[in-house]
Amino acid sequence: MVTLVGGTFNCLHKGHEKLLKAAYETNDHVIIGITSDKYVSSNKDIKRNYEKRKNTVENFMRKFTDDFEIHPLDSSYGNTLDVEDANLVVSPETYKNALKINSERLKLNKKPLKIIEIPFVLAEDLFPISSTRVINKEITKSGKRKTKIKISISTNNNLKIGALNTILKSYMKNYTVIRNSDYKTDSEQPFGSDTAKFATQRALYGLKDNDYSIGVESGLIYNKINNVYYDFHYCTVIDKYSKVTTGVSSGFEIPDNIIDFIKSGGYVSEYVEKLYGIKNIGKREGITGLISDNRIKRYDLIYESIRNAFVTRLRPDIYNEY
Repeated sequence: MVTLVGGTFNCLHKGHEKLLKAAYETNDHVIIGITSDKYVSSNKDIKRNYEKRKNTVENFMRKFTDDFEIHPLDSSYGNTLDVEDANLVVSPETYKNALKINSERLKLNKKPLKIIEIPFVLAEDLFPISSTRVINKEITKSGKRKTKIKISISTNNNLKIGALNTILKSYMKNYTVIRNSDYKTDSEQPFGSDTAKFATQRALYGLKDNDYSIGVESGLIYNKINNVYYDFHYCTVIDKYSKVTTGVSSGFEIPDNIIDFIKSGGYVSEYVEKLYGIKNIGKREGITGLISDNRIKRYDLIYESIRNAFVTRLRPDIYNEY
């Protein structure tokens, strides 16, 4: 049995290396197809000719094995229709082509290839590494960002800025947070689905030419089971490719007297200032700080919502993204 893997390998990067490693780790003879100059020129712009691309791949493979061969690819099928039985290692980008290959093999009364899909390798900015991005000097071959990752957050609340910075530091280094004050929402106190709507509005206002835009909104949601309202935070993250991810914080029960005050047209901050003399509590510990005797603060809930909104971006393969 053999293992097939193919590509342009325009610029051998970390993603390519993972693909090639997966091929030799099958412990079968590896056949590598590299798109020929003639074939690839009609599909994409290449910076290196076939021989240079071949030599780079060959040098990488020889670090691990000599049980491989390299051939030029002059079509999207290569020799995948000729072999009797094989593995086919692909990326999410080429997975659909693998399905077409197996469809053609069935028409020829041949056994489908065993498809081994290897997830994209993410760059520092949590977008997939690609040759185009490397050639455009946006990232390095290992995925480090060369240009600043621009992340906007629509808020006038420093708690949100602080929470976002804390989270980003665990993911990336070369970034800058941009405060966007040019936004508006329909209400200062959203209920139910309006919380998600307003968070998304905030994110949309700040997207512009940034890599990411963040919107965080706190709101109330009603629980019919025990007839109470819970306060929670909702975060929307939109990136420059229009991908949207969301996250919510844990919630806590709001006292009935505060709910009655809000329903009469007031805001939580007004109620707290009137009753307890605490000004701008939303920009400090928040109502949760008051209710929990400062065991939980608003910052904690903001942090949870932003962190959870980024979760699906860390392992997009699990969510069938990209």
